Amino acid sequence: VESFLSEYKRSRVIIEATVRASLNRALEFEKKFQKPFYEFAVDDILDMYKSMHAISDRSLQNTNLTLKHAARWIIDKKGLDAKSPYEDITKELMLSCVDAKRKKDMTLTKDDLVEIQGELLNWTDKGILQMLFLGAGSNWLKELTFFDMSQVSRKDGSIYFRTGKIIPITEEDYELIKNACAEEELISFGETSRISKVKSYGLYKQRFNALSDNGDPTDEQDLERRFRFIQRRLLLISKDLGMQLNSGGLQTSGLLQHLRQGVDESGLKFREYVKTTEAKELARRYDILSELYGQILIDKFEKYFL
Repeated sequence: VESFLSEYKRSRVIIEATVRASLNRALEFEKKFQKPFYEFAVDDILDMYKSMHAISDRSLQNTNLTLKHAARWIIDKKGLDAKSPYEDITKELMLSCVDAKRKKDMTLTKDDLVEIQGELLNWTDKGILQMLFLGAGSNWLKELTFFDMSQVSRKDGSIYFRTGKIIPITEEDYELIKNACAEEELISFGETSRISKVKSYGLYKQRFNALSDNGDPTDEQDLERRFRFIQRRLLLISKDLGMQLNSGGLQTSGLLQHLRQGVDESGLKFREYVKTTEAKELARRYDILSELYGQILIDKFEKYFL
């Protein structure tokens, strides 16, 4: 497996952690089925895929592609008269392994977000999802489109947006966002994995032949052009993963994640927690600015705490 991975990294554009996770999962299921993963039956493979509780058939397709190539490579190296069983796994079979309940809910947990990010090749796309989940937004999403690393204090562990909003971040958040802002090449979605050089303005990227950087946050046309960049990235991610991702849904998911964390850490009931200053600050972080924020939180999220 290690020898295969070394060769696979040379021949394809991959995220090593994601490929390694697929291989490790197959090795774990070798213990369950008492045979090498390149000898699994179709039903064995589908059982393994269902255990992933995937919300995207793309993650299953990527896993199957990795294991198909790994099985072929090992069968060839061992001189066996066999074919990779993963070649018999059709898209329809993979779709049957998607966790329909989780996909229908589409309220993402932090683990779901990490799983989705693991399927993406561009740091920019990972960073956009991360920032929305953390609560970046405002009118025309200008906290994303006009964001750069000068607004981040690693020492304080916070982002200080020009809108006045402050969002705490972890060291892991910092590294991901830094990589996203530094990225000056974008890999296209699809089979070609074509690489395009871009100008980087934080999370906002442009082609090198662009006539303007659309850099005036007081100009509505510049705001709209940068906003459309974020919307297009979300559309491309959604199409590639076969799931619907949008800015509002990601922000809602992030707010729910932090509400759950707040309720757990405080020991309060949900209705008690929404009355706290902490809940009010969370609501404002996610652009719920009304003084009726408590009722808004109850109407929107109480069903998750019953």
